[in-house]
Amino acid sequence: MSWAVRNDGVQGWRAIEGADELFPNEVYSEFEPVQVMPSPHSIEDLSALVKVRRSELLTFAAHRMGPLQDAMDIGCITDVEAKQLLLWKNYRISLNRIEEQDFFSSEFQWPLSPDEILTQ
Repeated sequence: MSWAVRNDGVQGWRAIEGADELFPNEVYSEFEPVQVMPSPHSIEDLSALVKVRRSELLTFAAHRMGPLQDAMDIGCITDVEAKQLLLWKNYRISLNRIEEQDFFSSEFQWPLSPDEILTQ
């Protein structure tokens, strides 16, 4: 059995009968290729991914907090809304402090949003 191995930057291969079955983006091999595992993200890459996700969550929190803060500002907030606003503010503080955690330890956890807390 022979192998057609991709040479276009994408890992992959397939079994073929002979070199005449090759596609333009493949090379011929008589030996089955060894699967290469992708290298893990660098600490810098992981940190950047965490910061992007944090920004997304902060944006979501701001959208949830806006109407509650408006009700507070004009003096018509209910007790339930005031408690929700406090939960969202605490959540936003926790998100802003996310960099104080060890990103790569098994203990790293995103804080639960008030929506997640209320559905538990």
